[in-house]
Amino acid sequence: MTERKVLDVDLDGVCADYTHAMADWLIRQGRLPAGRYPVATTYEMTEADGWPFKDGADYLASHKAAETDHLYATMPVIEGAPEGLQALDRAGVYIRIVTHRLFVSGQHRLVVTDTARWLDDHRIPYMSLCFSGLKDTMHADLHLDDSPANIQALRAAGERTCVFDQPYNRDAPGLHIRDWGKESVDTLLRLLGV
Repeated sequence: MTERKVLDVDLDGVCADYTHAMADWLIRQGRLPAGRYPVATTYEMTEADGWPFKDGADYLASHKAAETDHLYATMPVIEGAPEGLQALDRAGVYIRIVTHRLFVSGQHRLVVTDTARWLDDHRIPYMSLCFSGLKDTMHADLHLDDSPANIQALRAAGERTCVFDQPYNRDAPGLHIRDWGKESVDTLLRLLGV
């Protein structure tokens, strides 16, 4: 098999719109007014304005309840992600989805199943699906992530990393990919040497 360039791609905040999905769930629970979508100005929702979480425990309990309601199977896709990843796949890039969705214990089977369903439903190509909070232990030719902590850890480990632009990571140094349009895909291909 010809060696392929490996691109590690995060899901939430890169391919899937976790912020809107969580806000929609909170609206259905009566915890946010209809149509109110707080801006995620910091990565931690418990620290951002407009979210109804009292503390970290309240956030985790809410997140776990949202998982039970199939949050990961129903969340909106970030515009252009399927098409952009399909173009990378056609160019011969080995796409490895790497996500830290197993941070709440007791529902791993549900989370894994809903994640695979969501990827299939949105026709997102991938060769590997990895659930890991230690992304800096996974070597790839290039990583695409939105979490400021992950970006910092990956770079500290010597891993080439692009920032998928979100309001909470605008001050992260380095190259930012702002969307899944052709220019962004071409930039990723260039960085991968494909």
